[in-house]
Amino acid sequence: MGISAIDQGESTIDVSAWTQASSAHLAVLVFWWQLARKSDRKLTLTGLNPTFKTLAELGGVTCIETGECDASH
Repeated sequence: MGISAIDQGESTIDVSAWTQASSAHLAVLVFWWQLARKSDRKLTLTGLNPTFKTLAELGGVTCIETGECDASH
């Protein structure tokens, strides 16, 4: 879903259908974010539930919410 959307030029991906949050889900979101950055595009992820936000914060991966280039470093 994300890779094809990014390849088609989408800048926003809604993940509200994802009701479960795990480190695997988070890895997919970070991969999509990095893929968009490699194409010099900004990716906005919407519909992140509180569990995703907490998991990202605990993992130091705030780029998926903030969009900041260095947020995940």
